[in-house]
Amino acid sequence: MQTQEISLEQIDIYGGTQARAQTNEDAIDGYGEEMNRGTVFPPIALYFDGTTYWLADGFHRYLAAKRIGRTAITAEVQPGGRVDALKHALGANAANGVHRNNADKRNAVEIALEEWPDRANPVIAEICRVSVEFVRTTRAQLTKSGHLARAETVVGRDGKEYPAQIEREARGKAEGSSSDNKGGGGGGGRPGSKGGGGSLGGGNMEIEREARAMIRRGEINPFELPTIFSANADDYAATVITLLGKMKREDPKRKAGLLRIKQWVEKALAGEVEVPPAEAEASLAAEPS
Repeated sequence: MQTQEISLEQIDIYGGTQARAQTNEDAIDGYGEEMNRGTVFPPIALYFDGTTYWLADGFHRYLAAKRIGRTAITAEVQPGGRVDALKHALGANAANGVHRNNADKRNAVEIALEEWPDRANPVIAEICRVSVEFVRTTRAQLTKSGHLARAETVVGRDGKEYPAQIEREARGKAEGSSSDNKGGGGGGGRPGSKGGGGSLGGGNMEIEREARAMIRRGEINPFELPTIFSANADDYAATVITLLGKMKREDPKRKAGLLRIKQWVEKALAGEVEVPPAEAEASLAAEPS
């Protein structure tokens, strides 16, 4: 990977690698103003196949630079073609930049399903960095509406082919539902519980394994974990550790916060905590530190 100045005219932004539902005009204007003030933005991400520079991440920065009359932009360039750029773009901004909304997530999944209809839901979920349940629900809706052909077999993450199972209606709320919009997004709906409907590319246990792994890595809302039937104590511990690892070391309240967690853990180990964690946390907050 090389960082270099690339002419805006050399960059292809019309190759279908824009994963957002639409660009944010306020962000473009704001970025342009900051660029004029001298703010240095992170490089955009490009893939170069020897002929074309495919834009994978940084559409708002690109458009802002063009809007204020710049002719070049700093970019991290790595070898690859349109497909490489598209895979990068579909998962971009999951945790940075102009944060994705539910429409962006839905658009990314639709693009991925159209591009790779033979890939299992966990594969698409990993590319787009959304929940497996969200992909399952979106696939079912697109198939029902006729926008996507029903697959007989799908390819899993291991590269092996599996028979596609019958889709059933999602039990929980999926990303893009009214409750998610009120909450500002999140990690999708409830993965199917044991004994429920199947899913393309594997049964419910596979869905749950993928969802648990994504939660533990911090890629899905950690509060989705209690909705997973097979979640165990180790999943909770790994998820909490991942979350605590994001705590800023310079935060003056860091030590006090960790001590509160320690108090709760000690009470739980002693069998003194028999109420839901939220209520236990409230009781701890009332104690003098």
